[in-house]
Formats: sequence, C-alpha cells, structure tokens
Amino acid sequence: MVAVRRKALRQLTVALAFAGILAAPPVYADAAFYQGKQGRLFTMGSPGGGYDTYTRTVSAFLEKRIGAKLIPTNEVAAGGMIAMNRTLNATPDGLTLLLTGGEGLVTAQLYGLSGVHYDVRKQVVLARVSGEDKVAVVGPQSPYKNVTDMQKLDRQALWAGSGKADNNSDFSAIMCYALGIKCKIIVGYKGTGDMNIAIQRAEVDGRVISDEAAALYGPSAGMRILTVLARKRSEKFPDAPTIFEAAKLEQTAERLLDWRADIASLGRVILTTPGTPKERVDYLRAVLADILRDPAFIAEMKKVNLSAGYLGAADVQALIEKAMTTLDAKGLAEMKEIALNRYYN
Repeated sequence: MVAVRRKALRQLTVALAFAGILAAPPVYADAAFYQGKQGRLFTMGSPGGGYDTYTRTVSAFLEKRIGAKLIPTNEVAAGGMIAMNRTLNATPDGLTLLLTGGEGLVTAQLYGLSGVHYDVRKQVVLARVSGEDKVAVVGPQSPYKNVTDMQKLDRQALWAGSGKADNNSDFSAIMCYALGIKCKIIVGYKGTGDMNIAIQRAEVDGRVISDEAAALYGPSAGMRILTVLARKRSEKFPDAPTIFEAAKLEQTAERLLDWRADIASLGRVILTTPGTPKERVDYLRAVLADILRDPAFIAEMKKVNLSAGYLGAADVQALIEKAMTTLDAKGLAEMKEIALNRYYN
C-alpha cells in the first residue's frame, strides 16, 4: 500500500511539474536583442500634449523592461503622416516604434487623404495604449441645454473644427445627420485653444472632442457636455447621456454612429515597422501588455489626468478590419459626402 501511494505521489509530482512548465510565461529568444540597443518612439503629438505625455511615459517603462534606450521623438507635421512614414520606412528591426491615433490612421485611408501610402490593415500593431469616446460640448452662452434643444431650434448649430478630416469635424457632421438638425461646421481653427476661445465668445456653439480632452480643457472654458457619441456613457462624464439615450434615431443613423464610434475607440495605438521579425513583435506585444496593465503605469497616467486603456493587438486589428469593411462602396461614398461636404457651406 505504501509503495502504491509513493508511486501515485511521484506521478502527481511529475504531472504538477509538467503543468507548471506549461503555465510558465514564455521565454522570448529575441529579448536579448534589445539589451544595450538604441531606438526611437515617434509620436504625432506636439511637446507637452497628450500624445507626448503618453509617449514619454511608455518609453520610460519600456526602457526598463527591454534594456534598450528609446528616444521619444515628436513629428507633428502633416497630421502625423511624417511620423507614420518614418516608421514605415525604418529598418524593420523592432527598434522603431510609433505612438499615433488609430482613429486617424483609419479615417485618413477611408477618406483618401493625400500622403496616405499605407494599408492600415497591414500595419504591425503592438497594442492600444488608451481608448476614447467622443462627446459634443457647447459653450456657456449656447442656447442648447440638451440634444432635444438642438433638434427643435430653427437656426443652424455652429460647430468648430480645425479641418474636415481632423477626426472631430467629420464626427460633428455624422452627429448632425443622425439627429436631423441644421448645422454648419466652421473649420480653419489652429487648435484647441483657438476653438475654446471661439466657443467662449459664442462665435460657434461648440465642438466634438474626445472625452479625455473635454475633461482637461472643458471646465476652464465653461463648456458643457451635451451628449456622448457612443453606446456607453463616458467614465469621465457619467451623468451625460449617450446620443442613443437622448434621441430617437433611424436605423441607418444608428449604424453610422456605431461604425464611427468604433473607429474613435481605437484611441492611441503603438505600431512598429512592417517586416519586423515575428519573434521581436511577439516580445514587444507581451512586454507592452504587462506595462499598460501595470498599476504603476495606470497611476502615472492618472497623475496627469490621462487614462490607460490597454487593448491587445488582435482586438485592435479586429476593430480596424471592421471599420474598413462595414460600409460597401456605395455606403462609403454616402458617408464621405455627409462627413466631408454636406455641412460646410
């Protein structure tokens, strides 16, 4: 009986040891490659802005994990296209990374903007750093108290934007279409500061902006959140109703809003150069998954009123694929007419 028990114990020990091997985290052969190397983490953001802050924080955490020096590099021109092209054309060795707007990558290709020489579906996504929802904000002098007010008012609602494809103006247009309201989108503002001044002066009623930016800049400008342009309420503005809660929408309008909200949820993503060896891509994805879910990283973001919202590469790529294929050729042409032409005269 003792011998039988000993044999059973040995078998159990072997089984547990084997299970432990299977459960252990994978060892990446290319981890040693990064030791002592120098690379770059490009961003489309200007110094001191949200993208810049994310980039410098991620690079600091990433350096400690992989043993390489990463130089944060700002390339703000051409709406991030220069930063994108530098990453695409870099040596595919995993030492060039890019933190950019996933939303902008998708819409730039869908809208056929100049300078787009990539297929977003073929990019090497490492992770999403943070997601975002869009909100419609109005100024202290706007007559609009809620979405119903916008639908009832006779005059045009005036919305501010920097350009037709700035990832906010096109959403303003889709919102106006979905609600069936009279709108005019005034573009040409140089940035958030100029638009906030215009809102305060009542030159325009408001703008569409990310909930993160609204939380950072809205209170100082006296702006109010009218509605969240997504299915779920924003964590930053839990009392603000979604557009789906605030208005009765046609099915076509709901579909277009859902499609555009999914694109917005891509938020800020990190890419590397196509052709980078798979082993290094897998290693970077695993390391970033740990970093971006690390309570220490999340706490660093909270200190500067920014959010962490990790999403893995497979989920990001699924969102991209959905965005690129939901609308057929006819639907895409109609959407572009609404987003880029209808509300600018």
